[in-house]
Amino acid sequence: MTPKDCEHIAHLLFLAYTGEITSEQQEELTCWLKEDKHHDDLHRIIMDHERIRSEQEVFLLFNQQKAWAKISQKTYRKGKMRYTRILRYAAVFICLISVSVYFLYPNKPEEKIEIAELFLEPISPKAILQNEQDVRISLPGQCYSIKDIISHKKQLETSEILRIYVPKGGEFELVLADGTRVWMNSETELKFPRAFTGDKRQVELVTGEAYFDVRKDKAKPFIVRNKDLDLTVLGTQFNIQNYSDEHEIITTLVEGAVQLSANKTVLHPGEQATYNKTTRETQVEMVDTELFTAWREGRLIFKSTRLEIVLKQLSRWYDVKFEYEEEGLKDLIFSGKMKKYDNGNVILGILKATGKIDFIQQDSVIHVKRQ
Repeated sequence: MTPKDCEHIAHLLFLAYTGEITSEQQEELTCWLKEDKHHDDLHRIIMDHERIRSEQEVFLLFNQQKAWAKISQKTYRKGKMRYTRILRYAAVFICLISVSVYFLYPNKPEEKIEIAELFLEPISPKAILQNEQDVRISLPGQCYSIKDIISHKKQLETSEILRIYVPKGGEFELVLADGTRVWMNSETELKFPRAFTGDKRQVELVTGEAYFDVRKDKAKPFIVRNKDLDLTVLGTQFNIQNYSDEHEIITTLVEGAVQLSANKTVLHPGEQATYNKTTRETQVEMVDTELFTAWREGRLIFKSTRLEIVLKQLSRWYDVKFEYEEEGLKDLIFSGKMKKYDNGNVILGILKATGKIDFIQQDSVIHVKRQ
């Protein structure tokens, strides 16, 4: 499919989205939709108004000037539209659609990018409860409580410590015995007791990332243990990231107060502590907490973030491996807001549309190269 064909289909999809498509154009679009299942998938994505608004916002953040300069010229050739505001919206919209169409029909066979179909399908929400044997549990869109987990295997009723592991592509929400809610991100392992006893409530984040909404209990402080660092709270909301393959433990406080075992550092709302596992030093700074907690709502928010961090998050969400053609690509900076799409190709399309990077599939690896 040529770039000109892509642009034509994008124009038809745009007219369908705005409700201005003619019967003749609709007939042409219908024929195109029936040609391939992927066409219909793209059509459903385009008709999702909330998704398009989100993508438009991301694209404008990434490349507003370039998109406007490039597309507005083409639009003016076909006839001036009455209002510049409408033209700007149409320009960005059509560019976004064209990106999606392009990924379905790349021009160069050697650069065929069907990564979404092969590797970027999200894995169903799941977790593995490990005691004497693995118990796979999965309730998409629901939250598990301790009672739910115990009911899966009768022998768990007498178990002291339970362990849940969320693999790549999964997310999990859990309510502990005291009512504390825990959101677990991909590749996260948590150990916790069947019931809290004694004068403290203690869990262990073995690896990964989790958001805690701790039930207040002044008589029993809540402690999150890590291999290198412990956090003590009475009642608060915070996010902690501690993947075993990374050199830092990042704690972000949303509300309440948290004390880190290292140097007895106390965090206040809006503060983030970064603990270096090698030097054992802790740095505290004020941050926008939404940047570090949006993942539990199925969103990615980046602000002047290195590409390596962006793609590392995607690799956990979609269980895919990225390799860089050159090390310098990891340091490219991106900003934007994205949703966790059913088809991760949307996100890669937006990143590609910045004009900075390209993605090429080779076997089971997605190679990142400079455009």
